[in-house]
Amino acid sequence: MSTATLPGAAQRLLRGPVGAAGGVMVVDGLPEPGVLGALTQEAHSRYAESDRQDVDVDDGTAGRGGTPARHLYTSGGGPVQDALYNAPWLSDYLSHLCGTRVRPTGTRGSYSYYVHPGDHLGLHLDIETCDVTLISVLRDDAGPDRPSGGLLVHAAHLGRDLHEVRRLGEVGLGLVKAAPGQSIVLLGGLLPHETLPVDPGGTRIISALCFVAG
Repeated sequence: MSTATLPGAAQRLLRGPVGAAGGVMVVDGLPEPGVLGALTQEAHSRYAESDRQDVDVDDGTAGRGGTPARHLYTSGGGPVQDALYNAPWLSDYLSHLCGTRVRPTGTRGSYSYYVHPGDHLGLHLDIETCDVTLISVLRDDAGPDRPSGGLLVHAAHLGRDLHEVRRLGEVGLGLVKAAPGQSIVLLGGLLPHETLPVDPGGTRIISALCFVAG
């Protein structure tokens, strides 16, 4: 798939600041300390209601969505995350970074918990309604110097399908490791990506919010 055949919203995303940076950008101070603490508390409180997701082999999907291999827990968000997600300033800020207007996909995001050694999320592109993903790191016991739980991006394949990534293998890889108090702005529908397995003792908890462009 050539990037020239992508729809207009995707073309605008590729031309924006995040697209020019390779489809991913780490932002400091988002969420700010008070919100970070509240999000972390909410994520911990919702862990008891989380669902375990265990998929050993992906379904080989070429495009967006599909069923990637994964081992992790996930839960829906709560009122603290909802308030952040629906704050007009956040959509404005992300629109500026992305070079085109983005808006929340729905009314609620999610929390992901990588708590057992080997928990991970395999190669994928985000679903059709998740053009831009805001990944806020709430907890990372492994620290910034270990790849455990980091985001592996296939930067050489920005705007291309997963068949190409699988065919060419480890070409143009980049590791993005944000810390608590930082967020990753990801063009998740355009940049193939995966979450690396966590090490023993490397619990990692994130908040994930999806935005649609256009």
